Amino acid sequence: MIRINLLSTREIEAEIGRRQDIVVTVLALGGTVALCVAVFLFQFFRTTMLQRELAALRTEMASMEGEAKEVNELQVKIASLKQKLAVIDDLSKKKVGPVRVMESLSASAPERLWLTEFKEAGGSLTVTGMAIDNQTIADFLKALQASKYFKEVELVETIQTQQDKAAFKKFSVKSSLLYQPPPEQQQTKVVAQKTAAPTGGANP
Repeated sequence: MIRINLLSTREIEAEIGRRQDIVVTVLALGGTVALCVAVFLFQFFRTTMLQRELAALRTEMASMEGEAKEVNELQVKIASLKQKLAVIDDLSKKKVGPVRVMESLSASAPERLWLTEFKEAGGSLTVTGMAIDNQTIADFLKALQASKYFKEVELVETIQTQQDKAAFKKFSVKSSLLYQPPPEQQQTKVVAQKTAAPTGGANP
């Protein structure tokens, strides 16, 4: 006797539904995994590119900082050179200036006047000397005032003194020094034309 087990229609549909659910679940899980892998790869490549850009920016920044440092060093060197040139120029002026001042001072002293002391501090000069009389001292002051190396010449004092049984005037003069006086303005010379003398008239 042969027995045939026939499944009911409901059991077959249930089995098909379970298989479909399994397939859908597997597909959904696979899609999720694929999406996660895609997002990971995208973020990985994006992070890699950003790191490269960051490294390039850091390199460029380091180069710019190096150039800025070189510029600053050049500016410091230029400032130092300017300062040295100013010092050298000042020393050169001070080297030549006193010689010309002493020459002008010696040329301004009259024959009957002797300088006994010369003091200079911060561009201010004090001169002490002896003269035969007040007029000689006045001539000396006028000569100093006419010199371009002396400014604001002032007679401080005059004292009557005796030396070797002779009477002298001891004096003290203050003045400002100009080691490098401003250049003199060129003065134009005016040539005066002399008119001819009138001739005498004819005698009648």
